[in-house]
Amino acid sequence: MIAALNMDLEPVRLVLANPVNRIQVCADRRRDAGVLYTVVSVQEPQARRTAASLAAEGAFAANGDYLGSTVQGDGLHLVFRYRPERLLASREDAFGDDFPRRRAAAESYLAALAEAQLPPALAMLLLNGRCVNVDAAGSVYFNYYLDFADYRPGQSAADLCRTAAGYVFDLLCRPWALSTGGQLHRYPRELVAFFRKVQVGGFASLGAILAAVRALPNHPQPPHTGLRLVWDRILAGWAFLRRHSTAIFLAVLVAVTIGYAVWQISMRISAQNAAQANTTYGGMQMIGEVSLADENE
Repeated sequence: MIAALNMDLEPVRLVLANPVNRIQVCADRRRDAGVLYTVVSVQEPQARRTAASLAAEGAFAANGDYLGSTVQGDGLHLVFRYRPERLLASREDAFGDDFPRRRAAAESYLAALAEAQLPPALAMLLLNGRCVNVDAAGSVYFNYYLDFADYRPGQSAADLCRTAAGYVFDLLCRPWALSTGGQLHRYPRELVAFFRKVQVGGFASLGAILAAVRALPNHPQPPHTGLRLVWDRILAGWAFLRRHSTAIFLAVLVAVTIGYAVWQISMRISAQNAAQANTTYGGMQMIGEVSLADENE
């Protein structure tokens, strides 16, 4: 039993336990209201001091699911509101090939992560399958199973954005990952571009990721193959010629003009060289001691 915040919290389910902390779902035995709470009990001394410092500094102050903390025995107990577990990882197959639904879930996921208002190193602890849930309407929410055994205080906002964007990419691309065996070049080009941006750390904030997700088309199309690909390239080439016909004409005209000028210059130089090679010396027989007789015959 954990006495905290005028509640007697009794564990009803163990979520995980390790040498650093224990995470449990608890009920308040003072009030049999059917309401449950998530309690993260940090026991390892260094992790306990870190968690206590974060709580004292207000790391959870803006989080709407955080209810408070208490010290009891050798543990620091962080208490959060618990929500019914409907893990997104086990339910995303219900989206199937419905890309708009997947995109909406990705948007909701990013919004929920932003609304958690946790420092990056703490928010990173939410980015795993056991914390991310989705309701029947497709809205994403978290249960705060914060495992301080995974806590790395040096992680930055850039680390959070890259990890979150990678999670979003996996959610959006699941249909193509299954149908192509994960061959990226067979994904729609918009999603390939999204992936490339994830790789180079191109997202500076969760809002930037959200904007990129919202900009995706409703029905991304994978690249064509075979004759359809050849035809697409022919059409693309023709469209390019039509869009840039004036520029292409001017470029060809300049190239022809320059080529003609170079040809004329080379011809004149060749003629001058030939004229010099065939010059006669107008009857002169000697230049100094050199006889020119043979050259004039």
